[in-house]
Amino acid sequence: MIHLVATSHGTDNPQGREAVNLIRDQLTALVEAQAPGTYTVHEAYVDVQEPALPQVLQALPSGARAVLVPLLLSPGYHTEQDMKQAAAQATHLTTAIARALGPSAALAKLQLQRLEEAGWDGYDDIALAAAGSSRADGREAVLYQAEVFSSLLSRPVPYGFIADIEPTIEQAWESNQADYISTYLLARGYFHSKLTKAYLGTEKAAVTEPLVLPGDAASATVVASVALERATEALAALSA
Repeated sequence: MIHLVATSHGTDNPQGREAVNLIRDQLTALVEAQAPGTYTVHEAYVDVQEPALPQVLQALPSGARAVLVPLLLSPGYHTEQDMKQAAAQATHLTTAIARALGPSAALAKLQLQRLEEAGWDGYDDIALAAAGSSRADGREAVLYQAEVFSSLLSRPVPYGFIADIEPTIEQAWESNQADYISTYLLARGYFHSKLTKAYLGTEKAAVTEPLVLPGDAASATVVASVALERATEALAALSA
């Protein structure tokens, strides 16, 4: 049995929780369809919610193989500190840590879907909004996602962070007076609320929904498929 520990940040937002649970459910469905009885998908968090990742790992049987699968869009403190520390402490397991979900062309297509749902006509200017990271690798991953998204749309898409990290989303918006803000967030929560409050009623730009919404199994399956790709890569390295 291979244990896939699907690890997200955690949120107080009920709709955000529902969306992340749906991703995890779709990941379970994918692995059961691909290899029945081979994988078990576990729920874990690095902040806000329980069960905490270290607790989940400690509860797994000695000698088991576990892949920590970040349900996180970019690398950062949680992947490089929290997850690595939890894996190192789980000395009774053979562990690997999968890459973060992004950058990803599949996620860029979800961004496009949300843009079109918000009314984008294919011509208006866009800026990409991400949460933000104190780590350079996390910020670089967002840059790469913006490049992937720009390539998909065949137009430049400046990016900025919702957190107080430069470039800020306001700086990105000012660079092209974007009509739409493409939300590069996994689900509703603190950062999406902050973003919508900043632009709601200002007539500056429309803010798209995040990648996965409650009840949207199709978008959750896209994200779960990316997560499974990352897990498969990590498992291959573990078995090498």
